[in-house]
Formats: sequence, structure tokens, C-alpha cells
Amino acid sequence: MLATTTPAADPTSDVPMLGYAVMDRDHVDSVALLQAACDAPAGELQAPFAAFAKHLREHFARENALMTQHGFFALHCHKDEHARVLKVVATIEAELAEGKEDRARLYVTEHFPDWFHTHLATMDRVTADFLAQVQG
Repeated sequence: MLATTTPAADPTSDVPMLGYAVMDRDHVDSVALLQAACDAPAGELQAPFAAFAKHLREHFARENALMTQHGFFALHCHKDEHARVLKVVATIEAELAEGKEDRARLYVTEHFPDWFHTHLATMDRVTADFLAQVQG
């Protein structure tokens, strides 16, 4: 599991490395920021979630730019998935701004880690392999 409600000694040690440095660094940073959100005390999730959300927007923008630059064959599918996640994240940010934390807690402890694990193993794995090959 990539994030839990129990602090881990090094939550980023569970991040699968894809062998493409920019993506690997973003994934490690994503998990560290996700863990910070998971560890936030009740009533204090808004700031760490905002940092996590900001990072995701930047992370996905970097990936989208790389895929566009190199003509990745599944660009639209992968970009659409990023856009879908960012839409959910924006909704959760709005809820946190209103003091509603329940959905955000569930998202950072269960939904995002499950999605992220699958996304890394599928879309990001194929993307990293493609980028490594074309930049070879």
C-alpha cells in the first residue's frame, strides 16, 4: 500500500521505480505529500491536501508535456485520466475549504493510493518504457 493512516518509517520506499527519472521523482514526491496528508490531525487536512493537489497538477503537467513532446501513442487516454483525477481533487479541495474533511480522508487513505498503484503499474509503466525507448 502506498499510503496508510499509520505513519511509516519511509512511505516512499514502497513506490515502484519505472526507470524514468523525472517520473520516478514525481512519484516519490507524490507519495511523500500523500503521506503528509494522511498524517494530518483532524481539522488540519486542508493545507497538506493543498500541497498534495498542487504537486499533482505540476506532476501531471510534466507527464502530459513529455507525452505530447514525444508523440506518445496513448496520449489522450493518459491525459484524460490525469484530468479526471484533478477534477476529483479540485472537488475535494472545495469541500475542505468548507470544513468538510470526511471525503478527503477517505480519498487520501484509500481511493488515491489504490488508483495510484494501478496507474503506475499500467499507464505510467507503458509511458516510461515508451519515453525511455524514444529517448534511448
